[in-house]
Amino acid sequence: MLNLEDIWGQVLHQLQLDMPKASYETWAKDTQALSLEKNVLTVCARNAYAKDWLESRMTAIIQTILKGMLAHPVSVRFVSRENPTMVDEADEEPADEENKLDIEPVQWLDYDRIVQPHKQIVVKGYLRRLGAEIGPKAIWLYIGFHQAAWRAQEQNSSGIKTLHSQDVMRFSGLSNGAFWRLLKHTVVQQHLQGLVQRAEAQAARRFRRGRDGRPHRAPVRYQVFMTPRLTRTDAIAIHARIRSMMEGKLEIHKALQELLAIEDVMELLIPNEPLRIAVPLHTVMDIVRLEAGKAHTPEMEKLAQQLHRRIISMLGDIHIPHYFITETIRRYNLTPAQAWLITVSRDMAFINSRTGERRDLVTFKRGYLEMAELIGSSRYKTIQAWLHPHWNEQRGGNLARFLMEMPMPDSNPDVDLRVESMPRAFRVLLEEPLDANGGIRLDANGSHMADADGSINWTQMGALVDANGSHMVDANGSALNTIKHVPNTKKKNTSTTHPLTRTRHARSAKAAEVVPSFWELESLLGQNDVHPKVQKELLEVQASVHAFVSWVLYVASPQSGNLSDPLGYALSRLREHPLREARGVFRQFADLPPAELLLLMQSTPHSSYALPGQVEHPLARAWKKAMGSHNPMLPQVYKILFGNEVEE
Repeated sequence: MLNLEDIWGQVLHQLQLDMPKASYETWAKDTQALSLEKNVLTVCARNAYAKDWLESRMTAIIQTILKGMLAHPVSVRFVSRENPTMVDEADEEPADEENKLDIEPVQWLDYDRIVQPHKQIVVKGYLRRLGAEIGPKAIWLYIGFHQAAWRAQEQNSSGIKTLHSQDVMRFSGLSNGAFWRLLKHTVVQQHLQGLVQRAEAQAARRFRRGRDGRPHRAPVRYQVFMTPRLTRTDAIAIHARIRSMMEGKLEIHKALQELLAIEDVMELLIPNEPLRIAVPLHTVMDIVRLEAGKAHTPEMEKLAQQLHRRIISMLGDIHIPHYFITETIRRYNLTPAQAWLITVSRDMAFINSRTGERRDLVTFKRGYLEMAELIGSSRYKTIQAWLHPHWNEQRGGNLARFLMEMPMPDSNPDVDLRVESMPRAFRVLLEEPLDANGGIRLDANGSHMADADGSINWTQMGALVDANGSHMVDANGSALNTIKHVPNTKKKNTSTTHPLTRTRHARSAKAAEVVPSFWELESLLGQNDVHPKVQKELLEVQASVHAFVSWVLYVASPQSGNLSDPLGYALSRLREHPLREARGVFRQFADLPPAELLLLMQSTPHSSYALPGQVEHPLARAWKKAMGSHNPMLPQVYKILFGNEVEE
């Protein structure tokens, strides 16, 4: 039976293989196991900083290693060498105290309350290399499937778990239409090989008997690989090294041991000899099984797994807040490529492993070219356009609010002066923006409001204009609608004195009572008295509610020509293709939360004599272009989507 010292020694050996050398020597090397009682392992770190770092990043990893070693779950607790008895003292329960405590969290910062930064998705930093090969769309699909599979496995560790597609879509950063289009795209499916694979052919359909005794389509089954595969280049490099060493009369397990002994992992990924193979293998384990053949042993499998883990762990972990995926991407209209570039830039931000210092300055030595390569693109001009401060009219969000270019020191006279490959430095917004334009929020009197850590945010915001005809950002970052006009008297019109504004605010307050939190197809069909047979048909095929909304908006736009029945047309298109959405910007409008779509609808008057409203929204300009300066069809759309009439 292993003693405590042997157990922790094996854990440290495994961590040394999996962690970057600097991180291991800084945080894990000098740790000691103090006790193992009641399946709880107490570990002593060198100081409080190391304790906090290990607690936040390594607890789950160490518990997984211990479970594999001891064949039963073991919890890990860390204490600091400065106060090693802190946990033991806290565990002592006085006899005269109650066992149960009521705790009420109070005095949250707005940022912590809204963003909840502790809720994060953690994926391997190796996805940075993989993303450069397969592109950000495939990467976000994998992240969505990976997170859904991880949560399902947490609830049910064995067997196949049936999930709703929304569980996967939620953390993919993609809209409903984009998710299904990409999942069926042939090129994307090829990129997802070894990451997410459909268990049966695309044309195959499985059926199962339902409770009503009739056959129903069975859920499509996908295999999700929880450990990412190697890139084609890295797989070829590893394969060539192993084959070269075997040709030198070295046994395969000895070759693996020598590769594991190489200190710099990046040296393993430099091809030393060209290797021509039809299809690269996905993992080191696949390579070893192929080369060993019938001589494959469990020892070889273990060494191959260690080498694979060391490669995919060499870039650490990427931490992505839930809020960024579920809110920021949608709110700022970020494309998958833009969202991935922000994620990678944040991951590249400097973190001093010894002091915990974090700097938000990131340098790309090859400028726009390097940034384009990180998202699997060769078009550096696209990156250049994204970072232009006036990028508002084209597809995607404005990246300048997340990456602000900083001057580079000109001490090197040989620096590349070409636009595409000139070194560039950017200050990265590491926190999630909560206001309307990603800049500094202003309080009621127009003074600066400090962000979550008490400092002033680095981005800028335009001047705050009062109620004489411009817009003002409220406390939660949304825009307050007022009427822009030239006053013809000396008396100021405020939100309570101007008759049109008072009417608009009254209508907005009344409408807010009927706005749902999200679109639900069954509710929309029911409130519009759709025939029960049609309702049942659409719900059984899991028709897309976003497709329904997009077609309703399309009919209301001048682009639809002579169409005059939004509800009837949307139902007919949905029955023909349950998942197909209207093209163009109507997809983006349909993906908006109901409250944001209502805000855009209220900015467009129904008659030509009414004044248009002003709204601060990334899609406001696209909405006006698609729907016109006034639109008499909007009352009909409002009744279909929100269930009641609206007055002009």
